[in-house]
Amino acid sequence: MRLTGSTAIDSKSPPFDQFKSFQLLATARSGRRSLEHVRHHLYVARDKHAPASVLIKVTAKPGLVYQQNLANEIASLSTINRELPDSRYFPVVREHGSLRDGRVYLITSLFDEFPLATAIGTERLPERTVGYLRTTLEVAKALTELHRQGIFHVDLNPMNILHRTDKGAPVIRIVDFESSYEVARHSAGDFYSPPTTPGYSAPEVGHRAPDARADLFSLGLVIYYCLTGEVLYQGATSYELLLKAATGPGPDEIPRLRTLPEPAGALLARALASDSAARFASAAEFAAALAPHVAGGAAQLAGLMRTQFADEFRQEEERFASAIPVGTAPGSSSGGSQSGGGRKTS
Repeated sequence: MRLTGSTAIDSKSPPFDQFKSFQLLATARSGRRSLEHVRHHLYVARDKHAPASVLIKVTAKPGLVYQQNLANEIASLSTINRELPDSRYFPVVREHGSLRDGRVYLITSLFDEFPLATAIGTERLPERTVGYLRTTLEVAKALTELHRQGIFHVDLNPMNILHRTDKGAPVIRIVDFESSYEVARHSAGDFYSPPTTPGYSAPEVGHRAPDARADLFSLGLVIYYCLTGEVLYQGATSYELLLKAATGPGPDEIPRLRTLPEPAGALLARALASDSAARFASAAEFAAALAPHVAGGAAQLAGLMRTQFADEFRQEEERFASAIPVGTAPGSSSGGSQSGGGRKTS
């Protein structure tokens, strides 16, 4: 396969000649919606000599503007792979370098999991809520490993947290380290101007060095999205989103946070504090606060939800009752189908 135009790579020449079955991924995975504005192109390919697939990331154009972010990802992942060789949370770098036209490339292991965004539902089901909170705990464990290396992701969002379940337990991976901040490198003077995702990045990222609390801010917004299917901060422009994040949850956001089952609402209120000093100090502290509530499982959380959403459940019951014709017993049929299973827990 040989692609043409701005997406071109030569699959017959090194380093790509060792792979086959190339597939160009959608532009949304590359940071933009159109080929003209992407920072890089993503490909999936199969190894010709081993039963393995890889992810290939190539800068869209030559030049420092395009290279710096990918070079930053390469450096951070190299440190992670060296210091955490047995970790299953992060991609493994297979190869990286520059092509003859000056574009930078990175080849990493390919995970089978899908972005967390693809698993989000809109119904408030206790079992699903427990699953999301357990996934949150697993992400916090991954962040704890990462932060111990002096590396902060800085751009956590539902697209770069990959997820699946295995025998009821969450399996997560964290990818896309272009925005990452590595203390050892960047505090020593390495250039740092991270691309971030509006609506998920911490307000301090644009004007000072990030730390663990920036990732916890982003994780809080990811949790909100998981539990509701919506982004917390909504605005017409990126600037408006940044302003809302900088001032913290306001009149538009606080009522929506209060609709969450506890302890999620209280934990998120702290994680999303505009002043980083008011947030959890570490991913481990965040996990310690959440873990006891998740340990009770679906039954305990179901009780909490039914208590907290008593009015909603009562309204559902009333709507259900009003839909049954007078003199018709629940579960019987009269001019149509009625089922006691029609009541939702949303």
